[in-house]
Amino acid sequence: MPSLEIENSIKNLDNKISIVNTEFGIELKSYGNILRIAINAIQPDTIENLIERLKINKELEHGLENYGGYTIEYLADNNPKDELFRLLEYLKKTLPKQETLIKFLNQSDKKTIAFFDNNDIDFAIKNVRNRKVEIHPFSALKRIAIENKTLVFHSFNGQKDFDLLYNLNSDVVLVVYKQEKNLYYKYLDNRKKLIEEEIKSKDRLSICGIEYQESRNYSVDISSTINGIVSRLDDFGNRAYEGYKNECDVLLNDSEEKLIYKVGTNISHLYLESNDTIFTERGELNKTYKIKIGDKIRVYPKEQLAENLYQVAVETEPDIFGKVEEHSVYWKQLINELRNKFGDEILYKKLKEKGLRILPNTLATYGKGFRKFPMYKNDLRAIFKQYFSDKTDIEIDTLIKPILKSKTTYNSTMIVLGRGLKQELRLFLRENKIGEILQKRNFNESTLRAFVEEFMPLHTVLSKEVFNDSIETLDEKTLQLFEL
Repeated sequence: MPSLEIENSIKNLDNKISIVNTEFGIELKSYGNILRIAINAIQPDTIENLIERLKINKELEHGLENYGGYTIEYLADNNPKDELFRLLEYLKKTLPKQETLIKFLNQSDKKTIAFFDNNDIDFAIKNVRNRKVEIHPFSALKRIAIENKTLVFHSFNGQKDFDLLYNLNSDVVLVVYKQEKNLYYKYLDNRKKLIEEEIKSKDRLSICGIEYQESRNYSVDISSTINGIVSRLDDFGNRAYEGYKNECDVLLNDSEEKLIYKVGTNISHLYLESNDTIFTERGELNKTYKIKIGDKIRVYPKEQLAENLYQVAVETEPDIFGKVEEHSVYWKQLINELRNKFGDEILYKKLKEKGLRILPNTLATYGKGFRKFPMYKNDLRAIFKQYFSDKTDIEIDTLIKPILKSKTTYNSTMIVLGRGLKQELRLFLRENKIGEILQKRNFNESTLRAFVEEFMPLHTVLSKEVFNDSIETLDEKTLQLFEL
């Protein structure tokens, strides 16, 4: 899928991110996440959400301030944020991947299966009218029959994707940008090198007497920004990676800035994170950022279901979650010991000096209640720095690494279970059927109907605006769907 403008913009973005990194030591990891999602996107709403997120993103501004009190204006023409804005606006306006993908699927004369992000399934079903094409989420790949069918994917994300595609026995079509194609050839070249090491061995030469002549003589231009995020994706555990493949916007779950919408309804005001799941009047799944005035919605009742989901996880994988629970208890023990030693007011000041992000009211909830881990990684690091004040930063990082791994395991598992539960709620709202997870929590048709009426009432949307205050000013019960 050629596009000179996209190619040039990504090169400019790479160059400006490199300048910022070289001169100020700023990595701008969130920019790679945003670019990855934008390149996956086939709907304008997705790009619009990224633009809104970039507006509130302060990773660059905070990095400049921390380096020496610089402002973003100092960068002038070397500002990567402006370049990323330009690229997002261009993709939103043109959507070349959407056009090429939908056209290819509608013109296909073979039995075809196309895999989509969960957020794009409804869009694909409405726009792909070719009866020879099946539409599925990525998670369905392991359980559906793919023999004698062409498989279509519209993103390539590195080693895990390459291993998957390389071992498929079906014909595969990739509808991707040049930067993704180059990434594919990079991994293909790496695989060829492994094969050639065997082919060029002395044992083979002595057996067949024919020396192998290399035919490969090419290089590909890989975007450093895309390569950076792909390297991080390669490091994802299988559970977290599959979560990303099903909903690529989970890359933004750990973002320091949360895009919150204040949604006014006929019942109340809702404070919803932009990627939170809501249900339409007909029981279909949707995202907050897609809500329009006049829509009728039900809000996913995360607070009421989170502990139920956690118990399902513990029962399903007791060994893994035994370690998660151990680490959850451990950090709570540390924060409570610090609280007893210093008192809330002094402790807050000390932790704030060490990088704590939250407000005093939120700190007061740490070590208590349902929250398994701190809201931010920086909060955990600040607690350990204070408790182990005689240790170096490297030693602190070593101590918190397994706890951060448990935090990731907890979050990714809850996301997977949450996604399954959302599908079961969708099934109930549409067909009055009870799914496996809900059955495990002893819901029947009458109790679930009562639950829906109490905790998922039907709202009519009257207004929607970006909530510009800090999310930390919101009570945890006011902010829906905050930690999963």
